[in-house]
Amino acid sequence: MLILSTSMEKGNCFVETKSLDGETNLKSKQAEKKLHEKFSDKGKQKIDQLLSIDGNITCENPNNQIYKFEGRILIDNNEIPLGIENVLLRGCKLMNTESVIGVSIFTGSETKVMKNSAKAKFKFSKLERLTNKFILCILGLQVILASIGGLVGSGWIVKNRDVVNYITIDKDLGHFMLFIQTTGTWILIFTNFVPISLMVTVELVKFWQAIFMTYDYMMVDLEQQMQMRA
Repeated sequence: MLILSTSMEKGNCFVETKSLDGETNLKSKQAEKKLHEKFSDKGKQKIDQLLSIDGNITCENPNNQIYKFEGRILIDNNEIPLGIENVLLRGCKLMNTESVIGVSIFTGSETKVMKNSAKAKFKFSKLERLTNKFILCILGLQVILASIGGLVGSGWIVKNRDVVNYITIDKDLGHFMLFIQTTGTWILIFTNFVPISLMVTVELVKFWQAIFMTYDYMMVDLEQQMQMRA
């Protein structure tokens, strides 16, 4: 919103941008001096001045840059430059200022805040990244050991084909398929190498921690009367 005038004598106002950038200190915004002087009257006179305004605002296209604004307003044949200090962003909270009069520039999904709000990325903790890395290493080691076992086992079976009592291995099985079958057997034997239960345990711990946090009566936003949500 472009600031035309404020209730303060110098045309300034104070806003809190905690919901935008997390900063709790107040920031000063300013109506452009020439605009503020045009609306110096009070009460009904100021309303009449606003209703009689005739001008044109030219500014940048909607974007996600919340710390930058470029534009100008043409009013009474005077072109006045505008900057970020002359606009209020959606989500700001007016503080220590009775009122501000302005004109909306961007609305709805075209506001800087909405343009700047990207989809939340799925976050991985350091523990999860390390766990995934270790499991991949263990899985790779398991495949290597199973391949070695399959190679040695299939070679031994071929060498001792006449004395081996076949139960699950076909006598006419090719050497390559025999290697694949033997390797698969070793993979099943080495199944316990990969601690699948560890991943499930970690997820269950996180799930119950989230439940405890959600129902913690101390973690409540008193202003909005909202419970913490994991």
